[in-house]
Amino acid sequence: MAEPCHDHSPPTTELSRAERFKATHLAARHGNYHQYYAKFRAPVVPDERLSILPSDILQNARVIDLGCNAGKLTYEAIMHCGAAASVGVDIDPWLIEQAKAAYPDGPCTFEHFDFVDASAYTGTALGKFDVALLLSVTKWVHLNNGDSGMLKLFAHIHDILNDGGYLVVEPQPMSNYAKASKKNKELRETYKTIQIRPPFDDELTAQGFERLVGFQRDEEGFARPVHVWRKKS
Repeated sequence: MAEPCHDHSPPTTELSRAERFKATHLAARHGNYHQYYAKFRAPVVPDERLSILPSDILQNARVIDLGCNAGKLTYEAIMHCGAAASVGVDIDPWLIEQAKAAYPDGPCTFEHFDFVDASAYTGTALGKFDVALLLSVTKWVHLNNGDSGMLKLFAHIHDILNDGGYLVVEPQPMSNYAKASKKNKELRETYKTIQIRPPFDDELTAQGFERLVGFQRDEEGFARPVHVWRKKS
């Protein structure tokens, strides 16, 4: 008598590893990975990208953290680096709710909107700032909005910074762009059109910034520099 056939394939309600991988990257097309600081970055407090900065940059500053994810750096800018006020902005409403829940009574605030759109700025994100943080997000801005979106964002950051204010950028190399476009087909067409290249030295200089210092660093596979630019007076 033949042995009964046992189907060991996963139930149709479960996703395979490949399907979960694809779904994760489709959902996070703006780099808005959930549990990003729990699973991807080194659990250091304060984050090294803040602690390596010259101490006077964040001291008593009004800071805007663009692409803040769940707000870890937004909070640390005040609590560990001496900022006077800090506003986190993210395109993902779920992440902003997580940030508000994690830091409900703290001195930082959080706003949900697409920060590439200059007309979308609202609430505590209005007004002038002393420091703009653009950490690990330029790739996603570029892949979703192309060269024009990247240049519009730089122009708007220049507008909202006080004279002598600082822009802190963590640019990702083009090899990372290629990997992201392979993981998410919705980014591939824009990737093909990109002409300007990180670390955007020419573009930021033309916009009225001067580069002060750059730090080369390697954090558990994140081999990315951090560059500090200052708005010319």
